[in-house]
Amino acid sequence: MSARIAILMCLFVGSRTVAFSICTVDPQSHGYGPEVRSFLELMKHEDDELEFQIKHNEISRRDYIRSKTQIAIHRQTVLDLVKETGKDFVPEIHVVAAPDLDQLIEDGTKTVKGIKRGDTISDKWRYLGSVHRGELFYILERLTVR
Repeated sequence: MSARIAILMCLFVGSRTVAFSICTVDPQSHGYGPEVRSFLELMKHEDDELEFQIKHNEISRRDYIRSKTQIAIHRQTVLDLVKETGKDFVPEIHVVAAPDLDQLIEDGTKTVKGIKRGDTISDKWRYLGSVHRGELFYILERLTVR
């Protein structure tokens, strides 16, 4: 009987330890490969840097909000692509506010009108879509020669 109680106590303590370790794992990186985990860590550092800059009045509130939104869209886009492909690969994604699109792509504003998700722009970019969060953002993947 005492051996049975000792075994049950070990199982109880062991299950609590496992449950605690599962709860302390970063939920954003759990289950992803090393490349995606590295990307998520980079995004966390970008968030931390923005928090530091706004706290020390190094950037305007408008720039802070725009950058936070771009980071969130970038993170979600990569995680969606990883979910679709099942690969531990992080493509070069650019999240660009509509007013800045012409700086990235010549005549970018005209170019994206009527374009569909997955279409190629100038053999350099793949259009992944747009998101409206306070302002319009375009999501583009830089195509690389492999």
